[in-house]
Amino acid sequence: MSTTVLRRTVLACVGAALLLAQALPATAQFPSRPLRAVVPAGAGGAADVLARVLADRLGTTLGQPVVVDNRPGAGGIIGSEAVARANADGHTLLVTSNTFIIAPSLYAKVPFDIDRDFAPVALLASTPNLLVIAADRGVRTLADLVALARKTGGGLDYGSPGVGTAAQLTVELIARSAGAPLNHVPFKSPQQAMVETLAGRIPVSISGVSNSLPHVKAGRIVPLLVTDARRHPLYPDVPSVTEAGIPEAALSVWFGVYSTGGTPGAILTRLNAEINAALRQADVAAKLAAQGFDPMGGPASRLADLQRRERPIYAKVIRDAGMKVE
Repeated sequence: MSTTVLRRTVLACVGAALLLAQALPATAQFPSRPLRAVVPAGAGGAADVLARVLADRLGTTLGQPVVVDNRPGAGGIIGSEAVARANADGHTLLVTSNTFIIAPSLYAKVPFDIDRDFAPVALLASTPNLLVIAADRGVRTLADLVALARKTGGGLDYGSPGVGTAAQLTVELIARSAGAPLNHVPFKSPQQAMVETLAGRIPVSISGVSNSLPHVKAGRIVPLLVTDARRHPLYPDVPSVTEAGIPEAALSVWFGVYSTGGTPGAILTRLNAEINAALRQADVAAKLAAQGFDPMGGPASRLADLQRRERPIYAKVIRDAGMKVE
């Protein structure tokens, strides 16, 4: 071997070693410290429950604690921005609902770009909503609801978990497609909206399929539509929005995990694998089922594809309704 060839070989080996050394802190040594799972909502909500179930499992399999950090406010923007501005090393995660992909269309100013500042990790779980009405209104079908809303002066009020939530926008979509004059009354949670419907003050509300079940069984509310492409096993006699001729309203509430944009692919792959493994555990599945969630999982592309499909749907509803939050 000539001196020139030998020199080139040595330099190539040194360069490769340097590149490997640079890559090790981000991949082979991950995680090197406790992880933070930011929930852009208050404690006790659905995203918080999911984050804590996941944190317990990941803390064991990753060998580092996973600390849940609740950062509510501004429709999830405060917590989401904290993840967008974090180091892109996989140690800061966002556990959020699909309200996350609605914010850029709803708010006049959003301090991050979803596509640039976040990296999808995994789809956690989903659950469809149920459109219900107080039983004493004599409504049994969507057609009945439309007829009642039209003949009621000013239309009917409906309650949702808040302005710009997936639940509210789904009802807006249903109302516009069906021609039903419905007036939005926002609450802080679906439970509060349900209380008002049960009390007879807000005739219509939208809530999770499991949260509604006790009241349906008690005969206090009547389920009208499931916001899914198919009927739900808990409500085999209730039509889906697709059956009702409104397939664009097949919008379940889903929850996903994101990392900061620019996080190395190897770390994203590791996190995705660990989350999928957690979702397959019997105890995790049982905890999710108790909250009315269907475990999802799959590759990160499943989450990316879902948000890509739904963002323009929600954006159009917001635009058509003239909604904007400063």
